[in-house]
Amino acid sequence: MRKEFLTYGYEKASLNRISAAAGVTAAALYRHFAGKEDMFYFLVKDALDDFEKIRASAESRMAVQKEYSPFQADGAEVWTDYIYSHYEGVKLLICRSSGSRFEHFEEELIRAETEGNQAYASVLKRNGKTEKDLTPLQWHILSASYVHLIFETVRQDMTYDEAKEHMRFVTQLLYPGWKQIFGIE
Repeated sequence: MRKEFLTYGYEKASLNRISAAAGVTAAALYRHFAGKEDMFYFLVKDALDDFEKIRASAESRMAVQKEYSPFQADGAEVWTDYIYSHYEGVKLLICRSSGSRFEHFEEELIRAETEGNQAYASVLKRNGKTEKDLTPLQWHILSASYVHLIFETVRQDMTYDEAKEHMRFVTQLLYPGWKQIFGIE
């Protein structure tokens, strides 16, 4: 089932091919799954659950820890480790979800990242740290750049070591500017 979705994507995945590869009838598949959407969700559920845990943890730390900074060197490692511990699920979400309820997953992450960055800037501003006021479009562009760069690891089929190097590059490229914007240098 996973191979089918990874090869053909959600839209072109065939229940007939999935059932043939599994050596069962399509009817047998329907005893376990409500349909193609349910199968796809089964394959990405762990990646989604662990992503939510990481996001919630960072969000709670931003809200309560005055000295919290998301721009630590290990922040990039967290994302790399997350992606590569759920590589196929993340690949499905980022590259193979067109036509499914997850086809806007990356755009939803960008929206959430934008909101999170604006909320973090508000916390820092209350503590006298934020240096720059950005427009909503500027917040969106910064967030979109970061999210897209993170997921280039799966779009480009990078190895884990290549992804670690890529994320080091991303942090060198973006973190100094982010720190300046947030006033946390």
